[in-house]
Amino acid sequence: LFRSQENLCPDFNFADYGIGFEYINFADRYLRYPICFVPKRYGNAWKAMKQKHLLIQKETDANRAFCSFVVSNDKANPIRKEAFEKLSTYRKVDSGGRYLNNVGMPNGVPDKLRFENNHKFSICFENSNHPGYMTEKIVEAFAARTIPIYWGDPLVTEVFNKDAFVNVNDFASVDDMVEYVKKIDQDDMMYMKMLGTPALNEANEYLWDEKQNELKNFLYNIFDQSMESAGRRNRVFWGELYWKNFDKMRRNYVVTHNNLASKLVRKGINRMKIIIKSTLRKGYKTR
Repeated sequence: LFRSQENLCPDFNFADYGIGFEYINFADRYLRYPICFVPKRYGNAWKAMKQKHLLIQKETDANRAFCSFVVSNDKANPIRKEAFEKLSTYRKVDSGGRYLNNVGMPNGVPDKLRFENNHKFSICFENSNHPGYMTEKIVEAFAARTIPIYWGDPLVTEVFNKDAFVNVNDFASVDDMVEYVKKIDQDDMMYMKMLGTPALNEANEYLWDEKQNELKNFLYNIFDQSMESAGRRNRVFWGELYWKNFDKMRRNYVVTHNNLASKLVRKGINRMKIIIKSTLRKGYKTR
């Protein structure tokens, strides 16, 4: 059973079953179940998101700080940093994660949702852009009663109300998106209207319960069978060759990687020896 929290598609030549982000149908072998539906981690955020438009505070919501940004991973698509920097030229974006932190907490803020709730907007970009790849980021931004500035899943409006957030995918450039955010920020009526819009499309009112039932049925279908009956992938001939070739490639990579690492270490040590000898010849003291 393959399960990924990131933008990886199951390889059904290796896995009998898969759980992921993709919008695909593959008999009883696959279930689309994005990470934002995991109850223990995001159940409370999902509930808060569904209520967010009912908790509007007109006196204070439009007067909060401008925008939050809570990220610890610096390896995402460069568009995320571009959006942070360009929005920051308009008004300060408070970065509370370990990445680009500018609030005096280099290890990150202790409570992400509370931090986001102190802001009108929240930058919530996925690590990459792919149909179906929708994580907890937009859910948590809604739960914190901010307006999400979202980039990632181009099909995100299949789930979320297009009038409740800023969808970066709708703009020709980051610059165009920034101009639109500025317009909302400077118009309290426009801002409050967007903030008071339900996060989910009306058809998805019971989506959480539906996904939990789908997961339960998917897993029961697997484990109510014997091991022999539950197997789905090809384990003979081409299926076996596929696995053997992959395993061979993996082993070669590990060996090559280890050899390269050893060479780099040896080269570094030798270089250090040369520097030390040169320093000693010049008569300098070493510490």
